[in-house]
Amino acid sequence: MMIRRNELILLLSLAMIPLGITSAIYNASAAEMAGALGLSADDGSWFNILYILAQLAMLPFASWLTYRFGAIRLFGAGVAIGLTSAVISGFTTVAPAQYLAWFGHGIAASAILVAAQVLVLRNLTVREIAYAEGCMLLMTTLLPMGVYPWILAELAEGNLWQFSFAVQVIFYIVLVGWLWLRPFPCEDEKQPVTFNLTQAGLMTAAILGVVFVLMRGQFYNWFDSPVIIDMVMIAAALILLCVFAIRKNRGSGEYLRSDVLASDKNKVSMYNAALAGFAVSGTSMLIASYLAGVLRYSHSELGWIQVPAFGMMLLGLVVSIWISNHPRLKSDAVIPAGVLMILISSAFLSTSNASSGESDMWLALLLRGFGVGVLNVTATISILSSFDKKHIPQGVSYFYLFRTLGGLAGIALFSRLMSKEASGVVSVLGENFNETNNAFIHYQNTMVQVLQKGMLEATPARVAALLSGQLKTQTAAIAGVNNFQWFVISVCVLAPILIVGKKWAGRKA
Repeated sequence: MMIRRNELILLLSLAMIPLGITSAIYNASAAEMAGALGLSADDGSWFNILYILAQLAMLPFASWLTYRFGAIRLFGAGVAIGLTSAVISGFTTVAPAQYLAWFGHGIAASAILVAAQVLVLRNLTVREIAYAEGCMLLMTTLLPMGVYPWILAELAEGNLWQFSFAVQVIFYIVLVGWLWLRPFPCEDEKQPVTFNLTQAGLMTAAILGVVFVLMRGQFYNWFDSPVIIDMVMIAAALILLCVFAIRKNRGSGEYLRSDVLASDKNKVSMYNAALAGFAVSGTSMLIASYLAGVLRYSHSELGWIQVPAFGMMLLGLVVSIWISNHPRLKSDAVIPAGVLMILISSAFLSTSNASSGESDMWLALLLRGFGVGVLNVTATISILSSFDKKHIPQGVSYFYLFRTLGGLAGIALFSRLMSKEASGVVSVLGENFNETNNAFIHYQNTMVQVLQKGMLEATPARVAALLSGQLKTQTAAIAGVNNFQWFVISVCVLAPILIVGKKWAGRKA
């Protein structure tokens, strides 16, 4: 069968659109979703936890399904699950059904993503892979980071958050019709592998423990809670058992083989993936926290400020595709450059002044946008293209596991540091908020004047509310700037390890 390459790229890029929308919905619409369903913010956080959990647990299983039943069947199954989940999310307001739908969104995302990557890497040339990966990453990463947050937040603020799921239904129906009416534009491969229940059970349990610690631990103040301490110990034990079972090939059959990462180059590639996820997700969380906590931006304003940076992401995408197709340049050599761009932007953000608003953040945001475009696209193309064809499905699963876990680690780390910094800042600033302190008296008089200018009576309750708001703003500003500094320190420690690892792997090769 002749491979219709352009049609394959178009079909797979179209399938990435609903995945990208889903990945951006929670951050833009979490409060509105919880309110519409009658849930607390804590209960609403389980939408995202179930989505990430299903996504990560499904990745290794999706690679096994690709071997056993083929990528085309897995792609069709993912589209069917995605369509069902989108219908439930878009047209029901029952909380249990929504939880189930978000779990289904995670399963569909991994199934479609793994199948699409396998089909691209098996059937296209090196040049075509770069274009296909660029198109897919535009839909799954760049648009969800640069454009979707603003659009989805506007919909959520208008109580139209379910419309974003209804749009996905349209795309899924188009995909179903395409798969039904036309033959698939390439052939498939299958292998009669058996399922290793032992390895699958241990890996799923380990992923469950890690996701709970990284995502749920933020709400329990991490190691101040016995629940999290116990879960850390359980997760660590499960990880060790999982690694042992995979390396020693315990159980009958296959699941996720260790020899896929046997070469030193592939080990360094997984570190690259984790570092890329750590840098991108960590800075995204810090920027959102700073803009919301200090500048008091709404979700739609948070999304709008990222739109200009999207142009720089597109520029980074073009540069990445050009480098990947250049005969003399090594695409993986550009990964440290992308990390450096994000590092420089964070250094600028760490010196930002809350009183100047967004004016001194534009350069940092534009630099970060270019770094995100270069880092995401180049890392994905260079790492996934380096696996042997027989290892492609499992290599794809390993890559997205490490990248996602790196991102979750970045978010969890800086959430914890933000909490610690805020506690320290409150204790220091709180000492000055007493009636005998000159600074407190000055602030109090200023608040009285503000109320009088607004033709309001300066009651003690109103003055106290304004002073409390001032304390919260100062706390968020200092904690935010300090966390950007912590990010710079973290990357200055992690990035040299990447460079040394790349040179070490190159010499051994």
